[in-house]
Amino acid sequence: MATALNYVLSLCLILLLSGCFHSKHRIHTIPYHKQSQIKYQNIHHYSSKTYHTVKKGDSLYSIGKKFGVPYRSLARRNHLHYPYTIYINQKIYLSTDSPNQDKNKHSKVSMKKHKSHINAHIHAQKSRTQLRNIHLRWPVQGPISSPFGKRGNRMHDGIDIAVKDGTPVHAAASGTVVYSDARLSGYGRLIIIRHSNQLFTAYAHNQQLLVKVGQHIKAGQVISKSGHSGHSTGPHLHFEVRIQTTPVNPMNYLPKK
Repeated sequence: MATALNYVLSLCLILLLSGCFHSKHRIHTIPYHKQSQIKYQNIHHYSSKTYHTVKKGDSLYSIGKKFGVPYRSLARRNHLHYPYTIYINQKIYLSTDSPNQDKNKHSKVSMKKHKSHINAHIHAQKSRTQLRNIHLRWPVQGPISSPFGKRGNRMHDGIDIAVKDGTPVHAAASGTVVYSDARLSGYGRLIIIRHSNQLFTAYAHNQQLLVKVGQHIKAGQVISKSGHSGHSTGPHLHFEVRIQTTPVNPMNYLPKK
């Protein structure tokens, strides 16, 4: 059951991040006569450690032709002057950047990585703060018949709230319905609501589903009627809270009774 729900939530996250797969950009083909220009452009991405060791019969022109680099660019890169005399076992650097430029590039890349790590850390801190501030409503009122945590040899990913069949089930918070169906084995008639890019709530074993995928739901709105569909020993609501695909204890986010 948990594996199937993880799959659904993962799919929802992928679709969310993909932006529905639409793009206004067209794909352009490159004319053949421009391909040689691209070869010369690509050489700027080579490392300064990329070099060719001169062999018998080599000339600066033949090396440039072999690697797709203008021989005059090789001459400037390797500080060679006309008539561009080279020697056997001499190293001819293929990059058109100087070593100092390469070092500067490396420093800029390192700085970008450092900034990226800092931004990721700040984002993670903001996310943790936002998650600590989550306040959910009880979807139904009733005793907890099975808490969150280990149940025998497996994990119980939510809480079971004992209620009669047909009890109105309320959305724990505002959000958008991302699943409303009975195709996940074990959960019966199930609803999943996305409240943010990270927070999801799930309502399982319903008797009747009253909302559709894509529908925006307000906090406290009736979304279903409870039941005992799927793998259930009796009427109750199975309620889950997930941070992305990870189940967390709903009691940490619900008001105390």
